[in-house]
Amino acid sequence: MDDKRKHPRLEHVFRVDYSTPEALFNEFAENISEGGMFIKTSRPLEIGTEIIIEFKLPLLKEPIKVKGKVEWNTDMPGIRKPTPGMGVSFQGLSSEDKEKINKIVRQLKAL
Repeated sequence: MDDKRKHPRLEHVFRVDYSTPEALFNEFAENISEGGMFIKTSRPLEIGTEIIIEFKLPLLKEPIKVKGKVEWNTDMPGIRKPTPGMGVSFQGLSSEDKEKINKIVRQLKAL
C-alpha cells in the first residue's frame, strides 16, 4: 500500500471526532497526510461512507474540520493491518488546511 501514497505520511496518534448523519464517534487516528488518515476503530464504516471529521494536531491552535470518505477498511479481504480501522480520504480540504497539515507533518518528522 505504501507505494500508492501521493503525500508524505506522519505516523502519529491523535484524537479524532467524526460523524455520520446517524452517529458521532470519538476515536484515535494513527497517521495523517494532506490526503487523508487512518482511523483506529473496532467498528469501521462501510467503503464509500461520507463523514465529517474534526481533529487537532500538535502545534495547531484551532481544530481542522473537513468532509471525509471511507476508502478502505480492515474488514476487506487481503488487508493485512494489525490494528482494526479504516482509511479515510479528505474531500474538499482547503489549500490553507493542506498547508497546515503538511507543515506539521514536516515539523514532527524532523524531530
